[in-house]
Amino acid sequence: MRAVVVERPGGPDALVLVDVPEPVPASDELLVEVEAVGVNPVDLGNVTDPSWAGVRAPYVVGYELAGRAADSGEPVWALVPVQGTTNGALAERVAIRREYVAPRPPELDPIVAAALPMAGCTALQVLQRMPLVAGSWVLIHGAAGGVGHLLVQMARGVGLHVAAAGRVEDRARLTELGVEVWVDRSVPDPAAAAVSALGHELDAVVDLVGGRLAPSLPHVRVGGHAATIVDLTGDLDLAIDRNIDLHGVLVRPGRDQLYELAAEVAAGVRPHVAETYSLERTADAHRRLAAGRVGGKLVITL
Repeated sequence: MRAVVVERPGGPDALVLVDVPEPVPASDELLVEVEAVGVNPVDLGNVTDPSWAGVRAPYVVGYELAGRAADSGEPVWALVPVQGTTNGALAERVAIRREYVAPRPPELDPIVAAALPMAGCTALQVLQRMPLVAGSWVLIHGAAGGVGHLLVQMARGVGLHVAAAGRVEDRARLTELGVEVWVDRSVPDPAAAAVSALGHELDAVVDLVGGRLAPSLPHVRVGGHAATIVDLTGDLDLAIDRNIDLHGVLVRPGRDQLYELAAEVAAGVRPHVAETYSLERTADAHRRLAAGRVGGKLVITL
């Protein structure tokens, strides 16, 4: 069986396609024939330094996949934990604990399905952590990215108004997704620009880029909400002064989350797959993601 193994942590060149023994599933695991695997920034980080995730070489990265149950042929998708996983999805077959696997939504082919679990469940959990009511305004930094473009769709689906800070080349696509106020992310204070366009303060801000949360807090109303999937850095004292609740979100996988994500798919949420790569070109996919400005998701196909 072929798998992309990291035998020595490093850059994309550390991803080596080799033959490995067939996985033997335990009683609480399901053997999955992998059809497609999503690529995420955390994959890049764990190839470079897996110590934070509690794994040591050799190991396989890849934490979201679409495939078929080897015993029944049932279409499935899965999201496995980033921490502690040594046998990730970048392999022809993988044994996965059943609690991380669910039936694949019938609306999705394997490539589209593989692009959703990590970013989709992250977007879901960000939205669930902030108690916003319909009609609230949320500013999303990084709205065109893998998590962001899904968060925009989910937020609009529950009646939120979305402002987005992004690149000029992404403006049309974000508008199509439902963004009502767009501001150029290159301006000195995108949150201030959003508030100026709205004529009132924000109810919430989400930072999917890094370093954007603290500068946005002065523009969030008293009692508002803020979330990030990147870091909690900078001067955050204003959150106390304005009673803004802060949420640092690291996605937690589980079958229930996949069922909730399937409901979003049924409601029309879709990922934008920017490009696909063969298993042999996994390193190229990592280089592409590291270069930035992907504007969606990259997927490895088997």
